[in-house]
Amino acid sequence: MEGIKYVGLGDLESFESEQIQSLAEEGFAKLMKKTRLKEAELSVFVKKIHKGEKSHHYELILKLNAPGTKNAWFDVRHEDFDLVKLAHICFEALAVNIEHEFGKKLQKEKFVA
Repeated sequence: MEGIKYVGLGDLESFESEQIQSLAEEGFAKLMKKTRLKEAELSVFVKKIHKGEKSHHYELILKLNAPGTKNAWFDVRHEDFDLVKLAHICFEALAVNIEHEFGKKLQKEKFVA
């Protein structure tokens, strides 16, 4: 997807990098729709941190460049053992930061069956 830059995918397993790309594209699309930003660029920094032979966890940093807003850069940083959970936490935190910037709640998505 255009508008997303990835850093650190080479350190991950192939299924992990595909997973983070899929989650980032989905989260970025939802965020763009939710915030109604016309133009934005997302940078995804992912790092696998080893804590011994078998144990490891991930660090995920999301930076959103949204020109045209008072605060042009929004960023979040979290660590967790579960990559999927981590991506959801980061995108939710990024949405909260943007809501805080706009000073109002963003429109909730309505799903029609």
